[in-house]
Amino acid sequence: MEKNSETAPSGIFSEQHGKTNPYPYPAPSPSPASDPEGRRRLAFIVNPTAGSGKCAERFEKVEAFFAKKGVPFEVFYTRAAGHAEELAARCVRDGYETIVSVGGDGTLRETASALAGTNAVLGVLPFGTGNDFASVLRIPENDEAAAELLISGEAKPTDLGMANSRLFANVCGIGFDVDVLARTERHKKGRSGMLPYLLGIVDAILHKRRVRCRITLDGGEELVKDALLVDICNGRRFGGGMLVAPGAEPDDGLFDVCIADYLGFFRILTLLPSFIKGRHINNRRVIYTSASSVRVVTDEENIVQLDGELIESTPLECRLLPGAVRILRP
Repeated sequence: MEKNSETAPSGIFSEQHGKTNPYPYPAPSPSPASDPEGRRRLAFIVNPTAGSGKCAERFEKVEAFFAKKGVPFEVFYTRAAGHAEELAARCVRDGYETIVSVGGDGTLRETASALAGTNAVLGVLPFGTGNDFASVLRIPENDEAAAELLISGEAKPTDLGMANSRLFANVCGIGFDVDVLARTERHKKGRSGMLPYLLGIVDAILHKRRVRCRITLDGGEELVKDALLVDICNGRRFGGGMLVAPGAEPDDGLFDVCIADYLGFFRILTLLPSFIKGRHINNRRVIYTSASSVRVVTDEENIVQLDGELIESTPLECRLLPGAVRILRP
């Protein structure tokens, strides 16, 4: 076992780009990395700050689990946003067959982005706070059960989404959920767990805003809306359990799209419990449908969240990439 926190060599992405590869990430590796006895090795990409800082402690149990089983592996720790994608891309280039995201949805998104369109298999240890995409994959949150799945699980083709030039695994959204995430950051000082997120929801309701947008699904007729939120979903939930897309399947070749009208304060309070339980889809103030491509143009530039990270902006072009990555699942 080797622990490593080096970054990927510069130019790793540009060297692998090419018109023959449908995903803007490294091409398939020729062979898996192995130890002197020819056994395949696992590469763990660990975000030590995930799960309110508890991820590293939980991962120690996983290390002991694999060491006891005699499975060869190496560990790479992330140091900043974007580092997981760099490390995972390096592991793909070095021929690791199974690369494991250890952290939350953000770590999973970055790792999956590097593996898209390659021969490498993605494993997931859901050691973050919300673990929303892992839940729809039915990956257990129990440490030992999740570790065991890395051995017994089946590598199943899983869809990803492309938002402008970035990949996402779970949910891409604008509007209310972006406001919740931004305001949650303000409440994290001295707090941990789900409390900052709950405070972020309250704060976002008190400071709700209208998103004037034009939405096109699969190249059809343009829909003009004053929206509270627009969510383009590969997974079912975000924010640690808000069931925004109860019908979503991460391998059906379609997004589930949820568009909620801009609402007054008391209507939001009434609708919010429905969103948490996934009972909003028949509400007359909500459009719930499916599409393989979504275009959103807003009157003013809006920040876009990808799997809980505020890293894109409108105008937004989303398309589904069917079976873009193989993930170890039950």
